[in-house]
Amino acid sequence: MYPLPVAIILIVALATFGWSLFNRFMLFKAARGKDYRLDQLGKRALLTLKYAFGQKRFFSNKQEIKAGLMHALIFWGFITVSIRTLMLFGMGFDQNFVFPFLGGFLGVLYGITYNTLEILVVLAVSYGLYRRFVVKPKRVTHSAEGYLILLTILFLMLTDFIFDASQSALTGQMPRGAYVGDWLSPLFAGLPHSIVAGIAGSSYFFHLLLILGFMNFLPYGKHFHIITAIPNVFFSNLKPYGQLTAINFENEKITTYGNDRIEQFSTKNYLDWFTCTECGRCQDMCPAYNSEKPLSPKELTISLRNFLYRKQSKLVAQAMGKSDGVDESGFIPDETPLLGETVLHETLWSCTTCRACEEACPVFIEYVQEIVDMRRNLVMMQGTFPTEVQNVFVNLERNYNPWGLGSSERGSWLKEMGVKTLAEDSQVEYLYFVGCAGNFDDRNKKVARSLTLLLQKAGIKFGILGGEERCTGDPARRIGNEYLAQSLMKENIATFEKYKVKKVITACPHCFNSIKNEFPQFGGNYEVIHHTQFLAELVEKGLLKPNNRIDKQITYHDSCYLGRYNEVYDPPRTILKAIPGVELVEPLLAKKTGRCCGAGGGRMWMEEKIGKRVNEMRLNDLKETGAATAATACPFCKIMVGDAINQTHAQEQIQTMDVVELLAQSVT
Repeated sequence: MYPLPVAIILIVALATFGWSLFNRFMLFKAARGKDYRLDQLGKRALLTLKYAFGQKRFFSNKQEIKAGLMHALIFWGFITVSIRTLMLFGMGFDQNFVFPFLGGFLGVLYGITYNTLEILVVLAVSYGLYRRFVVKPKRVTHSAEGYLILLTILFLMLTDFIFDASQSALTGQMPRGAYVGDWLSPLFAGLPHSIVAGIAGSSYFFHLLLILGFMNFLPYGKHFHIITAIPNVFFSNLKPYGQLTAINFENEKITTYGNDRIEQFSTKNYLDWFTCTECGRCQDMCPAYNSEKPLSPKELTISLRNFLYRKQSKLVAQAMGKSDGVDESGFIPDETPLLGETVLHETLWSCTTCRACEEACPVFIEYVQEIVDMRRNLVMMQGTFPTEVQNVFVNLERNYNPWGLGSSERGSWLKEMGVKTLAEDSQVEYLYFVGCAGNFDDRNKKVARSLTLLLQKAGIKFGILGGEERCTGDPARRIGNEYLAQSLMKENIATFEKYKVKKVITACPHCFNSIKNEFPQFGGNYEVIHHTQFLAELVEKGLLKPNNRIDKQITYHDSCYLGRYNEVYDPPRTILKAIPGVELVEPLLAKKTGRCCGAGGGRMWMEEKIGKRVNEMRLNDLKETGAATAATACPFCKIMVGDAINQTHAQEQIQTMDVVELLAQSVT
């Protein structure tokens, strides 16, 4: 139809797009962390089908079903209509162009399908515009770009309809099955041939220019995710969620720890930033943001991405060997510091590392590791951290626990219950790793006693480490003191190896996560089970029989490090349901969407000086169920919820108990 103009448009547009992509993707060469993730290709492919093409996470939040369906319809419609767009380009050179595989019945089926999806896309875009103009959800970044893209997609669909209808009026021919053109073609009946031809030509070129303009705009806005979202899901984290990267302190080539330069981040971090859709789902679920702290995962990503883009020309020039303007550390100097100005210190210290943001993100952006990497630089390179954290580090170094109580007192109170240390008797099946809270916090000593009684009643052979037990390093690692964390982990591993430990029971999800997911980084591989998992098995096997009734409504609070990090959701609920008289009522935010208690990421040891208290917000969630008891399965959660009850004087409304305490009351 129009071979020369179509060829010129295509060459210019593709060359421009290619240059833009070249500059964007040359940035990957600037990233010091080459995190390419080419393992488990089959699993990655299935993940991509389910979450990128299947859009599964858009439907995970029941309150966002309409918005999720809107996005999914636009995505599926765009994918399907892309074949039609390619055919339109082909028609510029040959009016009768059609892909060979779309002959016969398949061609008719495709015509019906793409027209149907185009109608659905029009409806979805209309709903999207309505949400932005009328509903105006707080989580969404309201920008001219968002409106522009939605209108572009809308006009792409409409110009295709008009082209089909006008072509049908001109020639009596149109793609088989494209019923919308048939419906609309009578609108052009009776018009002069030249006018209909002009409408056909203008709608055709307008459609092509829209799609090519849209394509060239993508690398310069948030809608770059249309290109990067699928690979970002493909390259998502397949390691245990609870495993942070380890620094090799024996590598003498490493002269700086953590990240305070944009180049120090990984290729996956860059891909994450390119992929952020600014949808705000992460922000909606973030306990720091919702408690008015200066942290929005979305805004953090935007800040890092913009910082990278501002430095792009220099980084690309360096990657191409055209720049030698580096400082004494080998970095291109920054106009403004990354940490302290672009990313505020308080932003980083506000994070509870709960992973609610990561679980909510439909394109699998990873936030926790990058926040910890920046914390590592503040702690180990700059010596900058909240003042109260200094005591935590000193306590861990001197007494191997955050409370700072004498290490020799670990487990001493359990001896009255006939529990032996492995030094006294190592011929046991399980090590019960009591943890710092179970040893030193009076509220959690009750949990340890209840667990001990139940294990003894079930005839389980177990022992403890007593004074040889150390903190697992979880608080130090998440605060950013990687060196101290590794020292603690390695000391524990050496003790485990001395006693040939194979199986470990923990009552603390933080201990559970560290021993299960992070000790293997340093050679410590064990079978680790959380006390709720173990007790649920004992109940199911009949080794523990809950007979005493507890006639109460009980709600269960999911620990982030047990739930989102390790996907242990059912065992605590199985135990509660097995207790006669218990009515389990779920809070609105539960399981994968459960709200953090506020203790994770070292926040347990930091003062909450800004905004609302996260633990009080969580308590309100639990009180809304009307339950008399909030059951927990984490010592930190028990402390935080208990403190919230005391702070708000809610003792007459609700109490908090560990699941194991409730089971111990019921077992005869």
